[in-house]
Formats: sequence, structure tokens, C-alpha cells
Amino acid sequence: MAEDNARQSEVTWTPGRIIATAVIVTLIAAGGYMFFFASPAATKNPKISLPGTPAAEGINTPKDFDIATLDSETFKLSYYRGKVLVIDFWATWCPPCRKEVPQLVRLANNNSVQVVGLHIDDRGRSTPQAIRGFIDQFKINYKVGLANDEMFLAYLGRDDDTIPQTLVFGRDGRAVAHFIGYADASAKDLDEAVNRALSR
Repeated sequence: MAEDNARQSEVTWTPGRIIATAVIVTLIAAGGYMFFFASPAATKNPKISLPGTPAAEGINTPKDFDIATLDSETFKLSYYRGKVLVIDFWATWCPPCRKEVPQLVRLANNNSVQVVGLHIDDRGRSTPQAIRGFIDQFKINYKVGLANDEMFLAYLGRDDDTIPQTLVFGRDGRAVAHFIGYADASAKDLDEAVNRALSR
């Protein structure tokens, strides 16, 4: 009986199975790294502009949505034409969103930059109380609105529903950069995009 158990044990951990297990563990670790730490994808020349911007061929200009706030008010993104604007699509439960918020708070301290955080429609996963708690916890000093699915698709399309997604618009209403995701290395790229928008 002891010999049978020993043989079974030998069969279970053959060199092929050990290698296969090592490969699977490596792939899982690499996937986790990419999810939490990899640099975001950035589009250098996003083809999008703010509502009210003169139409140009090949440029997507979404309609001027009425964006609800937690205080039952509404605002429009067209209010920000003529200013450098950073729009961030986010959610309270998103780890990279949490990493990005301190930089957005810092950017909002610059009087030349407007920041708008648009919480995605996550089907009630984040209650208004949870969003308010997040705003207080991270000392958010910029406008926060609630984006519906139509608005998310109008600005970001259907290709990638990753969050956060951050758009930087110049004073002319045209997007300067579009970032998908956020990691430690992202701060420099986002600052550079804002500086490019400010210098135009």
C-alpha cells in the first residue's frame, strides 16, 4: 500500500507537470502585474473634442450631456470650453482610480486647469453615500459628476471599458491625450499632457 502511494506521488509530480505548473503561475503573476502596475496605454492624438467645438473632419464631438451631480444639480462639459480640462472616468472600487486621485487633486489646485471626475454607472455598486465618502477620504477638490453609459460610450467608445480613463483637452476644445489605466509611471505622462495643453 505504501509503495502504491509513493508511485502515485511520483506520477502526480512529473517533470512535465512541474513545468506546466510553473508556466501557469508565471502567466498569472504577469497578468496581475499588468493589471496593477503596468503603464497605461496612451493615445497621442485622440480624435475627440468638447461639445460646442467647431466640427472638423474625423473628429468626434459628443452631444452636450446634462451631467448629474450628487447634489441633484446638473452641468455640461461645454461650460469648460476655453479652458484646459482634465476629464476622468472612474469608480470608488477601482484600485488604479485611487492611485490617480491625488494627482488630479494636485492638478485641480492649479487655477489654469479644470478637473472633472465622472463616476461611471456601475449599477448601484457605488451608492451616493460611498461616492461622498470617497470624495471626503481623498479630499477631492474638483467637480464630480455621474456619467451614464451613453456618455461613457460617446467619449471612450466600445473598444476598452477599463477605468480609469482620462482625457486632457486644450483651450481649443480638442483632446490632447487619452490615457487608459493608471500606474506610478503615469504621473509624468499626465503632467506632460496637461503642460502641452497649457502651452497652446
